[in-house]
Amino acid sequence: MNLISLDGVGKALGESPLFEGVSLGIDSEDRIGFVGRNGCGKSTFLKLVLGSFEADSGSIARKRELSLSMLEQRQSIEAGESLGDFLYKGDGTAIAIARRLRLVLSERGHGREADELDLALSASLGRDSSESGLLALERSYASLCDELGLPPLDRGLSTFSGGMLKKAAIARALAPGAELLILDEPTNHLDIETIEWLERRLLQGNSAFILVTHDRWFLDTACSSIMEIDRRAVYKYPGSYSDFLKRRIERAASLEKSESRRLTILKRELAWLARGARARATKSERRKDDIRAMQDAGLERDKAMESFSTGHRRLGKKVLELRRIQKAWDGKVVVPLFSRTFKGGERIGLIGANGSGKTSFLDLVARRTAPDSGTVDVGENTHFAYFDQSGSTIVPTTGVLEYVKEHAERIKMRDGTWLDAEQLLERFLFPRPMFDQRLSQLSGGELRRLQLVRLLAESPNFLLLDEPTNDLDIDTIELLEDFLELFPGCVLAVSHDRAFLDGNVDFLLSFELGKPIIEHLGGYADYRSFRDAEEANARRVLREKGEPRASREARQDQAGRKLSFAERREYEGILDEISACEAERRVLELFFSSPSPDPAAMAAAGARYAGLEREIESKTARWEELASRADE
Repeated sequence: MNLISLDGVGKALGESPLFEGVSLGIDSEDRIGFVGRNGCGKSTFLKLVLGSFEADSGSIARKRELSLSMLEQRQSIEAGESLGDFLYKGDGTAIAIARRLRLVLSERGHGREADELDLALSASLGRDSSESGLLALERSYASLCDELGLPPLDRGLSTFSGGMLKKAAIARALAPGAELLILDEPTNHLDIETIEWLERRLLQGNSAFILVTHDRWFLDTACSSIMEIDRRAVYKYPGSYSDFLKRRIERAASLEKSESRRLTILKRELAWLARGARARATKSERRKDDIRAMQDAGLERDKAMESFSTGHRRLGKKVLELRRIQKAWDGKVVVPLFSRTFKGGERIGLIGANGSGKTSFLDLVARRTAPDSGTVDVGENTHFAYFDQSGSTIVPTTGVLEYVKEHAERIKMRDGTWLDAEQLLERFLFPRPMFDQRLSQLSGGELRRLQLVRLLAESPNFLLLDEPTNDLDIDTIELLEDFLELFPGCVLAVSHDRAFLDGNVDFLLSFELGKPIIEHLGGYADYRSFRDAEEANARRVLREKGEPRASREARQDQAGRKLSFAERREYEGILDEISACEAERRVLELFFSSPSPDPAAMAAAGARYAGLEREIESKTARWEELASRADE
């Protein structure tokens, strides 16, 4: 079923068109990922779909009584506002009705007359159905808040972290069960567990959705089509994000081919014009108009950022040693006892729920805070650059150029050449008219990009990255990844971006409040496979513990052939073998949490750990097979 149709739609920002001639449909089965560079008009397009903005040209037709719900990129809250107040401030018909009904019921509860309000609601919607709708919405809010781990509705928002506020906004957007959800950067400030919960919720729900996100894993998992703004046009491609990348390459090749043909024809026509006034006078004016049109019709090329290619300092033999560090805040341990020796070239990701201590760990490494116990020993030649979330280096009244010059007037590039601060800014798409602009006037994406410019101007050899992909568009993220691929120093990155983690780290440190930090070999996909296997094993153990004796005997009777003598001996000893493997695995996990003698020892331990995982899985599967045929 068609929900929204756009026909020839255009919208400009001032005199600059954002997009023109957009014609496409949005259907009830659509699960659309929306991509494009920062500032290209994605948020404006979403507001046109929502009806908050009017199109400058063309028309937008919506299904009658279409219900929509929007998750804004940033949430605005008022002083003294509670979670309940925030939830009932949402957009959409269902929430608007609920908000009015709450007022009616509140008036009744205070013993005041509410006949006028009651009558107005009953006339338009019917009192009984409206009140049942309110109860349904309240049940939906209660369920979502419980799943998301939100506090009671009377809790004030002033105590909420950025992640908690984003969860509240997600609950507000999902609760009404709108036919079309519009989600602007839904994954920002969420931990991986909540992102994966949101993926499942969207895939299992009945709502169509359009979402803007830089999370490529999310796009690939949750979306059935991709929409892109490019050169003032909007394209819609069926399939996953991976499919979209292939089709975009094909479209770019087709555009280049058309451009090459245009240039060939134009070159021939310009040669004709150059033959002289007498020859031109005998030709038609229409042909001259065609030539002028071809001159104006060149392929518009977006100005691209240069590669991140600033120089770096050479690391010394000692890079960083953490010896039995520990940190607590307000009596709660946020970084448990931990030791590790870092080697040159290591790339390590930090994962865990919001509030599990990841940023506190980075602050300890950067020596912004001191550990309660233990030591942080930094090598003499180790130079940190910290890309943090807090914007601690940001003074809102500082100008763009001044911000970079505060650190370096001239910057050495990887090829040995030198650039001044102005040239470096231009390489990263900050034109000279922006140089005097205050930092407070920049968009979130521009500010994060500017922080990257300053960070790389420091020529670091140890990068500390705290959610580096937040507010960056996909093109900028990919350029950052290109830089990291050639970066010879160390990287320690906190991220909820699973694609970033999977492609840019060799180890993961897993944080869980109140538990030891565990090191895992590999990227996020390896970690996810490990966790899935652990969870499957835990479910199996619980199932077997709760299985009645009669059911187990019936299952064994159905298994067929009895165990041979050799199989019986194998069955009796295999649990001990599994326990021995698990004990060895625990020893290796302790080894990962202590200083490593050398990279070769760490690599050998990592290889043995992976082998143990496979051995435990294989032996467990064999035990299940034998157990199904064993006698009591």
